[in-house]
Amino acid sequence: MSHIKELLAEFVFEELSDSEMAKARTHLQECVGCREDLARFQRTLGVLKTSSDLEPPRNVVFEFEKPASNRFWRWFPATAAIAALLLITVALIGRVHFQWRDSQLTIAFGQPIAPAQADQTAELAAELQRVKGYLAYLDNRQQAVERDTVVIAARMQPGVQAQRSPGD
Repeated sequence: MSHIKELLAEFVFEELSDSEMAKARTHLQECVGCREDLARFQRTLGVLKTSSDLEPPRNVVFEFEKPASNRFWRWFPATAAIAALLLITVALIGRVHFQWRDSQLTIAFGQPIAPAQADQTAELAAELQRVKGYLAYLDNRQQAVERDTVVIAARMQPGVQAQRSPGD
């Protein structure tokens, strides 16, 4: 039989069947841990039986006895005060505008964010990237032409010198 920790109360109050009680007694004779748990349970039960029943004070109200509406009204003044403070702060600062575009949050105080201006900025940024790419292409092309010119000039130089030498 496995440990009887879950069945201790039923064992002590003899609520188990006869066969289960016999198995539990056999297990208790063999298992020291379960015997210690049973002794603790019986001591606790003895203390509870000998202690007098106490009546809770009349001013104690248990949480499950409270109506649900009281919980709402308990937090309402604080929530209302925070909301009013937030509104006053926004009014004193001025207009606050929020814009979420292209995974970017923009917060503006005062005048609203012009969507056309944002679109124009994006278009200008794209045009700037395109122009930078074209300039890089032209720069590479110019360097290639200069290299080719130097190579051609180096090849032509011996022939030009040979033509000048005999006649000079």
